[in-house]
Amino acid sequence: MKTAKGYKLFRIKKTQPGKLFPLYVNAEEEIPIGEWIKAKEGQKTENGKVKSKLGPLRFRPGFHINDIAPYVSHIGKKVNGKICFMRPDTVWAEVEYCINHDYCDEAKQNGYWNDIFYPVRADLDYIPMNGFYRYKTNPTMTGEWVIAGEMKVLRVLSDTEVKGICDKVGSNYLPREHEIDLKEFGFAA
Repeated sequence: MKTAKGYKLFRIKKTQPGKLFPLYVNAEEEIPIGEWIKAKEGQKTENGKVKSKLGPLRFRPGFHINDIAPYVSHIGKKVNGKICFMRPDTVWAEVEYCINHDYCDEAKQNGYWNDIFYPVRADLDYIPMNGFYRYKTNPTMTGEWVIAGEMKVLRVLSDTEVKGICDKVGSNYLPREHEIDLKEFGFAA
């Protein structure tokens, strides 16, 4: 299997130490560390969207991964309407994902309708098995997501590591409002 490394944002809970959970879709299903897993589709609504903790979202199944840096500009804690901090219940992890099959061209073709390109439609409505594609989920986000069918969580990153990776690649960095003690969540510092 050909693989690449990236970064994924997870929810953590003090009540379930050492466990990682997706942010929004299938949010109560634990994501194991150190083993390959396949993405699962979330439950669809009557209008074809996917149920999530945020409400119905576009059905775009797969693991959403950032391959450049552990940073997103559209997910976090807002202050005066602007995202300024990481949420206190989230953590970045280094992950590995399968790149055997590149679905990027197929996803891009889905964005064309009547010879006009609509970026919001340049995705897949199925899990990209044994592969990935790139997609810009939100126009305000930095870069694009990699949406992959398989993933392995390698390790949880400390905030110091996250900042160091962001600095190294010239990425923005989203700090925390208050320092987090990963040991309180069951992760070694």
